[in-house]
Amino acid sequence: MAPQNPDEAALLTRCVHGDSAAWQEFLDRFRPALQRAARATLARVLGAVREDDLESIVEGTLLAIVKDNFAVLRGFGGRCSLGGYLQVIATRTALNHVRGERRKGWLRFRPLDAVADRPIEDPQEAPDAARLDSLRKALEKLPPRDQLILKLFHLDGAQYKEIAGILGLSPNAVSPALIRARQKLRALLGEDR
Repeated sequence: MAPQNPDEAALLTRCVHGDSAAWQEFLDRFRPALQRAARATLARVLGAVREDDLESIVEGTLLAIVKDNFAVLRGFGGRCSLGGYLQVIATRTALNHVRGERRKGWLRFRPLDAVADRPIEDPQEAPDAARLDSLRKALEKLPPRDQLILKLFHLDGAQYKEIAGILGLSPNAVSPALIRARQKLRALLGEDR
């Protein structure tokens, strides 16, 4: 079945036949939708969106589209809009990216199942500037070792073994050190957790 929109059908045909102008038109038209789908998926699953992850997912989606002589575009059945079809591919690519990065140990987050039913937050919302500022100030008041362990674990996604090597600790000592650093940070922020 061909796309219901004749304009989309013509664009797909031109892309599949190697028309570079058609591919550029395709990118101009659908890349924003791919970015929105990837951004929403990352925000839902990880709670945050890093631009390098976002770009990696969009590029991975585009590679999946052109793979095997545009097999994905050839397989489009027209049962939904082309934009919707491409968003599903971008979402799958985003989830595979997250799983792959998690297996490599780069990401630390809740399991995918734990956040699947949570409503999608608007990724365009700006973070609370006052909260970020107070967090930065509290981090600066921590001893350098506590600052380092928090940054290594939460920002860099380092594993306990890596942190242990950097700080000269045994791997078993990392978790208690991380807990103590978090407790100190929460006390500085005035949180009861």
